[in-house]
Amino acid sequence: MKHNPNFSEDELEYLEPENLDTQRQFRQPPKASYRDADPDRDRDQDSNPDRSQDRARDAADSPNTASTADDADTNAGADSPTASTNAANRRPANRDVGADTSATAHNASNSDNGSSEADVDTAAAQVPGTAPAAAFPDTEATGRRTTDGSTTGPNTAAQGTSGQSTASQSAAGQSTAGQDTAAQGTRNGNAADESGDKGSTDGRGGPGDTGGVGTAAVAYDPFASEPIEHRGDPGTSAVAFDPFADDDEDDDGSIDPDHLSSLLADLENIRAQRESERDEKTAQEKSSERSRRQAIDTFRERRGTQRTERPVADGMVRLPFITPADPTAALIDPKEKIKGKKVPPPQLEPGDMVAEQYEILGVIAHGGMGWIYLANDHYVSGRVVVLKGMQAQKSADETAAAEAEREFLADITHPGIVKIFNFIDDDRVPGGFIVMEYVGGPSLRSRRNKQPNELLPVDIAIGYILEILPALEYLHSRGVVYNDLKPDNIIVTEDQVKLIDLGAVSGIGAFGFIYGTQGFQAPEVASKGPSIASDIYTIGRTLAALCLKLPSEDGVFLPGIPNPSKEPELRRFLSLYRLLLRATHRDPQRRFSSIKELRTQLYGVLREVLAIRDGRQYPSQHSLFSPQRTTFGTKHLVFRTDQLIDGIDRTIQITAPEVVSALPTPLVDRDDVGASLLQGTSYAEPQEALETLRQAMRTPEYEHSAEIPLGVVRSMIDLGYTDEARQWLGSIEDRLGQDWRYQWYAGITELLHDDYIDAQEYFATVLDLLPGEAAPKLAIAAINELILQQIDYSETSLIDATVARACSNLYSTLADLPSSAFAGQPEIWSHITQDPSALRFNSMRLYGIVWATNPTTVSSAFGLARQLRAEEQVELSVATLDKVPNASRHFRMALLTTVLQLIVHDLSESRIRRAARRLEEVPTNEPRFLQIKIAVISAGLNFLRNADLARASSPNDLFEYAFTQRGLRTGLAETLRALARQAPFSRHRYALVDLANQVRPITTF
Repeated sequence: MKHNPNFSEDELEYLEPENLDTQRQFRQPPKASYRDADPDRDRDQDSNPDRSQDRARDAADSPNTASTADDADTNAGADSPTASTNAANRRPANRDVGADTSATAHNASNSDNGSSEADVDTAAAQVPGTAPAAAFPDTEATGRRTTDGSTTGPNTAAQGTSGQSTASQSAAGQSTAGQDTAAQGTRNGNAADESGDKGSTDGRGGPGDTGGVGTAAVAYDPFASEPIEHRGDPGTSAVAFDPFADDDEDDDGSIDPDHLSSLLADLENIRAQRESERDEKTAQEKSSERSRRQAIDTFRERRGTQRTERPVADGMVRLPFITPADPTAALIDPKEKIKGKKVPPPQLEPGDMVAEQYEILGVIAHGGMGWIYLANDHYVSGRVVVLKGMQAQKSADETAAAEAEREFLADITHPGIVKIFNFIDDDRVPGGFIVMEYVGGPSLRSRRNKQPNELLPVDIAIGYILEILPALEYLHSRGVVYNDLKPDNIIVTEDQVKLIDLGAVSGIGAFGFIYGTQGFQAPEVASKGPSIASDIYTIGRTLAALCLKLPSEDGVFLPGIPNPSKEPELRRFLSLYRLLLRATHRDPQRRFSSIKELRTQLYGVLREVLAIRDGRQYPSQHSLFSPQRTTFGTKHLVFRTDQLIDGIDRTIQITAPEVVSALPTPLVDRDDVGASLLQGTSYAEPQEALETLRQAMRTPEYEHSAEIPLGVVRSMIDLGYTDEARQWLGSIEDRLGQDWRYQWYAGITELLHDDYIDAQEYFATVLDLLPGEAAPKLAIAAINELILQQIDYSETSLIDATVARACSNLYSTLADLPSSAFAGQPEIWSHITQDPSALRFNSMRLYGIVWATNPTTVSSAFGLARQLRAEEQVELSVATLDKVPNASRHFRMALLTTVLQLIVHDLSESRIRRAARRLEEVPTNEPRFLQIKIAVISAGLNFLRNADLARASSPNDLFEYAFTQRGLRTGLAETLRALARQAPFSRHRYALVDLANQVRPITTF
């Protein structure tokens, strides 16, 4: 034997095969007994040679207590001697297992007579990769090859392990007090490693090495007759689960031989019984297959259950859920098509096979290129597919269109576009077939026709359009246009909206035969070719066809959008009207420039629709403007009462600079090359920002930027250089004149020059370009009010009371009025007007739309209240300000304004008492409390005097004073004296005291 320096000569002699074989004859496997061993006590026992020799003699004189290998298996933790042998061979000895061996030895069990060798044996058995040699009395002493191909030494379980020498030394009585079990294990492990013919040679790692183990299946068979035994490397492995197995066994660490014999005797009977049960179920599927089938069936049955709607458009719209239907329900009788349109009969019949894969179920439609078949794909679990003929007639145009569709479809991968599975040539159909995904669901045309009025609600229609825009945008990004968008080509499923029929797809600017549908196709396609603008046109026409009654002739929609004077839905949602006007404009240059721009405005229109119709407000997540920077027109009516405290007269009119400072500002286009530069100057002083922008314009890097020249205008406006800003805008008009931002800043500049007519025109252009934005609506409403102030009509009633009430959108809308009420409106409801009644109408309507959509734009609430008060709609004016949120910092100002509004027009006892009750809700520390209280008491006194009444009809007091002429005079005098104490000027203080003396009641003294 090769000498190992880690072992002594005696230890090496003890490891000789003949010695190991001799010692094995006198070894007994210990019984498992879990207890905490005292390491000091164990060392004392091992160090006493007398006790060791006594135990050796006892072992020689007594028979083997564990006559079977089962007890050894139990103690060693192995299934069988063979399994233990394989486990030992599979695990190469660890060179650094001393700590583990020591820790295990301290918890190892002793035999009944307390033998130390039993302690060591048990400890060795519990160390991973080891087993005690005496646990296998039947193992041959000579070397042999195990079942897995590894070579073992004479004592198979002991070779290559750290526990063999420890157990042998204890039996020979060679253990000393200074020897440590852990150290012995380490030395012996090294020795085992060095003797290559005795350790494991298969190269596999121990229990912690799972690097070469893959994921394995878990065998679950509830009807299996017995658990499945798995052997191999540790790692992810299968677990045999049998719900019918008997789990009532009592595992106490030992097995009764008699009980084991009886179990073995009954084993054949149990197996025979199980085999009989299996034979009875041979006609059924295997349990695992049946389980999978059941799961699939459950999955399909629950498709569409417990769902009623699907949220889209950032949760603003909930589209109705489409319940999946049987695909065969879409089959039609081809005879009706043949008779009605004189088309040839289908070439394929139900039951025909195409390419030995697709079984024809029938026809579902007839398109421009032939019959469209429904088929069953036998290669993919009976999947239902659509076979669309590539051409019906052998014309060059149809052949080119079919080839184009085939090429486009082969390279299109978008979830919003029907999937293409295959292209098949068939002798029976010239041109062959496109095998496409079957999109189970109705078209938008079918959905629309099933509505009670054959029209979709506006929000639902916009939701569907928003869902289909990503697919169109994808096509545009690939350099092609769809050309034939219409409700028939949009299919609604339970989870999404999809485009079908890409036969009209063509390249941008392509020439030749461009397919489309009359009433939807853009008029310039025949002269200028297809473009993104032509697709925008079809989107606008499709949206209009879904929610409006479009005029038609011979089944073809006529061009144009109905006038709001004749279409109530457009009167109700005027922003929708303006969006449709721009999307379907005859001039392609006046339409939306991209799907992204259209989508942003659709979101804005949708927010208005939901706010006006349902009273639901949603935050603006898609806007081109910043929030309103401050407010205008919120304090004027209350500030007018400040004259009582200081004697200074104040106006209640708004001003242009006040409006400009409050209007939102355009957000920087992040795609512009100068966007980063503008963001860096956003917090700089206007003079520094202006200088930075001027320097940037001289560099070639920013010569194509549109944001930098417009940023110069903004800096000039902030500095008050309005004349310079006007001149600068004139210099860049040729380049940026069509940009909506140019129009916006031009309107701001003219507004600061008090040129309200030109400002109105600029802002009206912005509104036509951006119909979903609130900023241009607020600007136009303010300009109209400024014009009315300029011509001295700000406090004059100008329109019909019914129209005025409808403009507020509080209790009615313009859609509720008859068309005759709008006979005088311009043909396209233009905002460019100088007519006072049109100015008041547009101002009220735009203020009302902005306030209904966004409750944070308090300026629009006060503006609408002013216009309603001018139209003598006091109650509506008060109701408008009552909607200011309590959390708003303008809530108290709105409350004080309503108090004053109630005492301005048509005084009545009810309004005066309501005003007093509202004022009593205001805390007394309000600086203007006394002056507004004087206004209310004065209104009550005037009411009694004008009506020649001594007292009010109700005996209740007004504030703390009797509602009589004498009581109100007393209250007015006391309040004036209290206010005089707060007057900042002595002269005005004396004036207030004199006024109090004049109004106080006459007394005897």
